Amino acid sequence: MAAPRPPRRPQVAPGEFPYDTRRTPPAPLLVLRVGLPQTEPATAVAALVDSGADITVLPEGLPETLGLPQIGEVAVHGVGDAVRRVPVYAAELKAAGWRGIVEVAGIGGESLLGRDVLNAWIVMLDGPRQTLRVKWD
Repeated sequence: MAAPRPPRRPQVAPGEFPYDTRRTPPAPLLVLRVGLPQTEPATAVAALVDSGADITVLPEGLPETLGLPQIGEVAVHGVGDAVRRVPVYAAELKAAGWRGIVEVAGIGGESLLGRDVLNAWIVMLDGPRQTLRVKWD
């Protein structure tokens, strides 16, 4: 399964990224590079910045396609309180100049950048300017 191609969006300034205005309402997206742990991540995906997601999510099937190692399972709560267990994988992730090994789940058809990464950053959503600002110490 091929990952959806991320939109080409210019960076506004270092650490600043424009919202995706093709969404209604416009939404903060970041291009993530994903790969096997301890390798240069080569696969690019556009991920919605989602402070409601506990962990980072890739489209279903992509972790297997990339050969990411499964390291466990997690219970996922969906709409209507439905709960299902899904595999969790280790991945090398690169985004906005940051890089690290993170846990990802393959669920649904959209990538989400979750709190597992966002909690390591200072994140500001500037809605009126439709700009995402990120930095880390």
